[in-house]
Amino acid sequence: MRKILLFIIAVAMTLTAAADDGQRRSTIHLKSGEVVTGVITSRNDMQVNINVDNVDYSYSMDDVAYISHEAKKKNYDKARFRGFIDLGYAWGFGEPRNNYWLVETSFGYMLTQQFYLGGGIALHNFNPDVDSYPMRLDKATPEHNDPDWRSPFIPLYVEGRYNLRSESQHTPWASLKLGANVINHTGFFASPSVGWHFATNQYFTINVGVGYALHTAHYRLHCLGDTPGAVSDGVGGAYLNKGASFHNVFVKIGAEF
Repeated sequence: MRKILLFIIAVAMTLTAAADDGQRRSTIHLKSGEVVTGVITSRNDMQVNINVDNVDYSYSMDDVAYISHEAKKKNYDKARFRGFIDLGYAWGFGEPRNNYWLVETSFGYMLTQQFYLGGGIALHNFNPDVDSYPMRLDKATPEHNDPDWRSPFIPLYVEGRYNLRSESQHTPWASLKLGANVINHTGFFASPSVGWHFATNQYFTINVGVGYALHTAHYRLHCLGDTPGAVSDGVGGAYLNKGASFHNVFVKIGAEF
């Protein structure tokens, strides 16, 4: 599970870096007092080359007083790419009932100033409430009936998000994720949520939200071989093919790049 979490975070950071197609601008301060701002294309101890509005210029390092670099910033009114990483906790209700902490990612583009469309992967680490858990061995043994339930849900999804105002301002938002649980469990996943976008600075912003998540999952309920509908597992045991729906409400906080 730790490896899966690290993998999700690594993918999120890689996609965020790859999608930042902006080039850092630099300013060459010449000893003559002239300044030249553009994108440095090459530099060595003898010479520095800089591109200014698609025109290349070369300067001897003997003529350069110093070089300054401006930090990369995202203009949320102009930049289209978005990357989200959220952390949160979900409480289950109904039967079966399960709580879990979550890590969710999403990467995509602002199709308009207010509408975002993208996709992502998440890790939902279920922590079952044994008293409501139907997949255990028996009522006296708080063990998972199906070993797969020791593993987290990993949903893949598409996400649509709508901001009431431009992200350069504080604004409420609404989101809908639709997809499927994969790897450890299979089934449908849906999650609507609402929240608030805090326009903290031009490097990244903060989002907080609340929402609802629905997971459906198929699993094996191990049983006696003479149970009606039982299927042999090939190693002397038997199981029933079952399905369950899990309902949760959650809170989360995350960064947007």
